[in-house]
Amino acid sequence: MRPVDLAFNQSLGIRNAPAGAPHLLALPWSDRLCNHVGTVHAAVQFALAEAASAECLLRAFPGIAAKAFAVVRQVDVRYRKAATGELHAFAKPAAETVDGLERELAARKPAFAAVEVELRSPDGTITFAGRFTWYIRPADA
Repeated sequence: MRPVDLAFNQSLGIRNAPAGAPHLLALPWSDRLCNHVGTVHAAVQFALAEAASAECLLRAFPGIAAKAFAVVRQVDVRYRKAATGELHAFAKPAAETVDGLERELAARKPAFAAVEVELRSPDGTITFAGRFTWYIRPADA
C-alpha cells in the first residue's frame, strides 16, 4: 500500500506529485488544514512528511513492502517557516540507509532506515525539515 492510499492521508488531501516533478508528494492548500493563526497545522505538516518518508523508502528500495514490516521509530523535526499555501514533500534516504538496509534485510536482521525530509512551498521556502527513522524487520521474522 502506498502512503497516498491510506484513508488518513486521503482525508488530508495528500497526493502524488505529477510525473517528472522533483518532489514526491503534494498537499494542496485548504482552509480546513489550518491552525488558529491561519497557517498549515503542524500535525498536518508532520503527516505529509511521514508519508513522504514512507514513499521515499518504497521508491528507493522496490519490493521492500512485500518482504518487510516497517514502523516509524524516531523523528527529529524542525518547523522552519509558517506554511501558508500548497506544500511539496521532498525526501531522500540517509547515506547510512543506502549503504546498509538491503544488506541487513538480506541477512534476515532487523534494520533501521533514516530518511531526510523537507517540505517546501512552490517558491522553494522550506517550512519543515526532519529525519524519520524507521524500524524495519523481515516480514517473516
